[in-house]
Amino acid sequence: MGRLFGTDGVRVDLNKSLDPAFFSSLSSSICESFGENALFLIGKDIRFGGDIILHAVLSGLLSSGCRAYYAGLVSTPALQYNVKMDGGFDGGIMITASHNPPNYNGIKVIDSDGIEIPRSKEEEIEQLFFSSKLKRFKSSSIEFDVPKYHGAIERYVDAVVSQVDDELTRSRGLTVLLDAANSVGSIALPQIIRRLGGKVISLNGHLDPSFPGREPEPTPETLKLTSKIIGHAGADFGIAVDGDADRSIFIDELGTVQWGDRTATVLTPFIKQKHPELPPRVYTGISSSSFMEEILKQKGISVIWMKVGSVDISRRLKAEGGLMGFEENGGIMYPPHHYVRDAGMAVALMMELLSMERAKASELYSVYPRTYSIKTKYPLESREKGLEIYEKVKTKFSGARIIDIDGVKVMLEDAWFLIRMSGTEPVIRVMIESKKEGQEKDILMEVERLLQVG
Repeated sequence: MGRLFGTDGVRVDLNKSLDPAFFSSLSSSICESFGENALFLIGKDIRFGGDIILHAVLSGLLSSGCRAYYAGLVSTPALQYNVKMDGGFDGGIMITASHNPPNYNGIKVIDSDGIEIPRSKEEEIEQLFFSSKLKRFKSSSIEFDVPKYHGAIERYVDAVVSQVDDELTRSRGLTVLLDAANSVGSIALPQIIRRLGGKVISLNGHLDPSFPGREPEPTPETLKLTSKIIGHAGADFGIAVDGDADRSIFIDELGTVQWGDRTATVLTPFIKQKHPELPPRVYTGISSSSFMEEILKQKGISVIWMKVGSVDISRRLKAEGGLMGFEENGGIMYPPHHYVRDAGMAVALMMELLSMERAKASELYSVYPRTYSIKTKYPLESREKGLEIYEKVKTKFSGARIIDIDGVKVMLEDAWFLIRMSGTEPVIRVMIESKKEGQEKDILMEVERLLQVG
């Protein structure tokens, strides 16, 4: 049986294929999995091909006996919040390729609790899709229309604002540079910032599926211009989001891009103070920094390491409870609001913390040590070769602390590194971070010897 779902949803390269029949059959499989008469809330971001996929999805759902409402252009967390809180939806489908380049689009499937479906349900949908046993064109389907779902953005914004002390944030009057990546982040986030008394400086704020301002994934490379503008604009901090506005990367007033695990290091002690009733632990993927763990442990907060992937982190956070779930790539999950990545909620929390501390963003992030890092990747012949490399690394560094739940992470005294096979392309990824300048290069040389590179 083939695979459809990746780490986060189903995505296709529009340059290679955009087959409406594929998405129609996929949505029929989703309908079969959820059950006849299941009601879905559908939304989309601004990407190319979105309307084609939308109509294919609706065709597949309705012809298989399911029903749908259409929320229009929304962020993924806004759609997820409405699915969870409305009470009438069995699930949702978000048409997006998240942070992928402009030539990609796809879908994320959301369960009735507003969280993306668990892996077991993904497998069930895939089995239905490849079995060719779909029951199509139910007689009741011809009676179904697709009503507009009004107020999704407004309800979401109200919910986010209600989670913070808006009187406090209004007293500070922060100026925020928002880089919305020319997509749906430009709809809700400015409203949140203004409702909290902030001034919005908008960058890449107009909707454009070609993403002319920058690539949809917020990274130090794609945010070079954004970083330069911060100081000239007089902003207190900046936030850059991805294509569907669930991931958020913050930039301090000096123009320093802060990874998601650093933001979690800043926000989590604040959340512990704000919600002492929550279990003092966080959940994060293996790619997050080990130095973050050292800092949080000093605050009485334990770190639960997990495989890379927001879906698994969200579901375990919901099942076991905690202060936060997060990813180094900018996913921030705040349980009192919702157990999913949410850039709107992240910016509201940052505004509240800065207002409470009366501090600069760079001062908050100074809790994190200065480090030197490398992120790179190498071609990989096969999965078997990758597993062989894992064993070599574990043998070579057998005296160090090792976590091998998803690749191999090695924690040294003043450094750590992760070697992990990609789930989406034939490469092996290497991440290294060191407190000593130059040590990251020495580690890379050692890793390359194990990889037999060069």
